[in-house]
Amino acid sequence: MNWLFAVVLVFFFMDLAHGQQQDVSSDVNGDANSNVVQENVVQETVLTHYALAPNLPDDAQLRSLLLRYLSVLNQADDALTESERSLRQFAIQREVSNLMATEGYFSPQVSFTPQSTKALHTEVIQVQTGARTDIHSVNITFSGVAPTELQQTIRTAWRMPVGQPFRDDDWSQAKNQALENLTEARYPAAKISHSEAKIQDQYADLSLELDSGPAFFIGDMKVDGLSKYPYWLVERYHPPTKGEPYSRDRLLKFQREMQNSPYFSSVTVGIDPDPAVATAVPFDVVVKERPARDFGLGAGISSNTGARGELSYRDRDFTGRAFDLRSVLRIEQLRQIGYVDIYLPPRTSGYLDSFGVLFDRTNISGLQTTTSSFGAKRVIVEDQTERRFGLSFINEKKSVNGEDNADARALVGSVGWTWRAVDNSFAPRNGSITQADISGADRGLLSDQRFLRLYGKYQYWLPVRKRDGFIFRAELGDVLSTTSTGIPEDYLFRAGGTSSVRGYAYQSIGIAQNNGVVGARVLATASVEYVHWVGENWGVAGFFDAGDAADRIQDLRLKQGIGLGGRYKTPAGPIALDLGFNRETGQARLDFSIGIAF
Repeated sequence: MNWLFAVVLVFFFMDLAHGQQQDVSSDVNGDANSNVVQENVVQETVLTHYALAPNLPDDAQLRSLLLRYLSVLNQADDALTESERSLRQFAIQREVSNLMATEGYFSPQVSFTPQSTKALHTEVIQVQTGARTDIHSVNITFSGVAPTELQQTIRTAWRMPVGQPFRDDDWSQAKNQALENLTEARYPAAKISHSEAKIQDQYADLSLELDSGPAFFIGDMKVDGLSKYPYWLVERYHPPTKGEPYSRDRLLKFQREMQNSPYFSSVTVGIDPDPAVATAVPFDVVVKERPARDFGLGAGISSNTGARGELSYRDRDFTGRAFDLRSVLRIEQLRQIGYVDIYLPPRTSGYLDSFGVLFDRTNISGLQTTTSSFGAKRVIVEDQTERRFGLSFINEKKSVNGEDNADARALVGSVGWTWRAVDNSFAPRNGSITQADISGADRGLLSDQRFLRLYGKYQYWLPVRKRDGFIFRAELGDVLSTTSTGIPEDYLFRAGGTSSVRGYAYQSIGIAQNNGVVGARVLATASVEYVHWVGENWGVAGFFDAGDAADRIQDLRLKQGIGLGGRYKTPAGPIALDLGFNRETGQARLDFSIGIAF
């Protein structure tokens, strides 16, 4: 019986194993058949194009945002299957939501309208912005030692008041501005310790905490880069003094004064805002020196004085005491001039003193002059205001077309002011420059004639749109004297040419004498110009000029010039080429000035 039971067990397990093998074979065959079916079901790909619905969103700014930054609108069409199009729709919805959130729309609705042809499938994206999120509350708190007055100033200047739409860029800028109000005045180590914009039900609750850190005070000055010029020269440009409260504007003003000096090509001033040294933070001055000596060679041509060649020599460390010697010899067709000026280092009081000699010969509009002079000048610059004081002696010989020879000597004292309020010193677009000068001489003081000369000039730049603008200019002059005899031509007035009345030759407007033109005692000119920039550096201009020079106000008869011109921007300011029409004669004249330094 035992052997019979063993045989039955053997047959049982053999039959079980055979059944499992059949199941495995069936499973394998089934999977293979399934793969065959799947391989036969291949989704068709269609070239797919995405476009933004014409009027959704209806806000032009939001449409511009989507057209510029929504990636699917800025890439080539793709061949996609229906499944791939579905996945891309989800990606587009997320991207649109993120872009709308930056403008304060946190619940936009995005839908797609298909438009298909045999060759192209188009998905039109429709965006419903929903309600915009407005600012519901603003809470600005402070830690540290910032005074209550400064805290209140920051709260008052906050750029995102209650009721204003919430925009992500505005939020970032407002936080940065609030922080800068701390860092630029005594608290350079200030930081944002907490910020949150809580968005709920189209309302934004803003909270910002600023940590001022300790108040900083100026310590020692460290200068790197000096080799040619002495250390005391840096001190002449009024650096912050030890113990002075830290101010970013104060450091930047010092940096600008150094940068504008003739001695340094680049200047960087800064501190390391380490709270551990707040009581006496050192500030670093890194300079790159200009060469002590250089030669220059140049050539050019202008409609005023013709072709020219120029040779210059400069020594910024003349006599080894940082005296700045500047000398030029310039030969032009209608003028030859040579001069040597010496500029002293700035005084600790801020005065800039200079003195020099000059020799000048001209032959313009029939008037020939030979002038020699020497003089001294003091300039005081305070922010945007410049004051000038001068004393010079002039000895002049002149004739008109070889006749009417005359001499003039004058010891002239002068005072002048210039007020600058422009956005760019080299190429202004907005603002004004006002100039006023008073000069005079007395017959009893080395002068042939007593006179008092008054002169004023005003220029105003008015921007139009993003790049265009108007330029207005007016100048008035009057020489108070009984006669012009004995007064050097430099202290009389003539008009015409570039920067005066275009369409007339340079200095051709004045007192007619012996087929020539000499200086007058009264001047009045005005100009209006419109400049339209057609590219990054190229522009066109239209202008109208008027002016005259006479011996009496009642004798003024304004000459008029009108025309068109071209403009080209350079780092030193725009180059102008103007074609002006003389309305008195109907003739045209080209006014220009081009120079090249070798």
